[in-house]
Amino acid sequence: MWKAFTRPLPGALAVTQAITAVCLMASLLLVAGCAAPQASKTTVQAAAVTATLQESYRQALDMMQTGQWPEARQLLEEITAEHATLAGPWLNLGIVYTRLGEPLAAENAFRRSIDNNPGNPVAYNQLGIFYRRTGRLDEAREIYGAALDAAPNDPDTHWNLGILHDLYLPDARLALNHYERYQQLTGSDDAQLMVWISELRERTTAASMNAGVQP
Repeated sequence: MWKAFTRPLPGALAVTQAITAVCLMASLLLVAGCAAPQASKTTVQAAAVTATLQESYRQALDMMQTGQWPEARQLLEEITAEHATLAGPWLNLGIVYTRLGEPLAAENAFRRSIDNNPGNPVAYNQLGIFYRRTGRLDEAREIYGAALDAAPNDPDTHWNLGILHDLYLPDARLALNHYERYQQLTGSDDAQLMVWISELRERTTAASMNAGVQP
């Protein structure tokens, strides 16, 4: 199981922390970055994103960065209570609940984020990671599939599916496909990733050569 710990999974807390002041309004709606929104009911809420809300959200992210999980929880719960249709606060609240050992609340928060913006893959990936870590592997596979439906070229989804099929639901061919797609999308030259790809290629080639051969 060493691969799960050698390289951090994308889509984790660092993704939501890397939000600049310029992108803050977009992050409230979309969860990450300044990408243009896909069709989503969250887009109609732009007028509700006030300077006060932006500052509160920034404070919550800062608290998460410094490990102030109870304080971040309180602030994010206040934000989601007043602005329930924004996707970003629900995503981060799910991360906070996970850190605080509240799995049911975490799952609900991730799903609220997805409901508010079904076109953004970040919340799908967070929910998939949550399912994988709690042993709900078929559900992880299903939610990653939904992430690909929403964003077929999202590299984090391909990475997470590679991990899932490499270590948890073993399928060397699928793991190889997703690792290779991740490498193509990111241009990564990570040496460890290339070792994994090479190993999987050898395994899939050997399996293909041995197909139908009886011992």
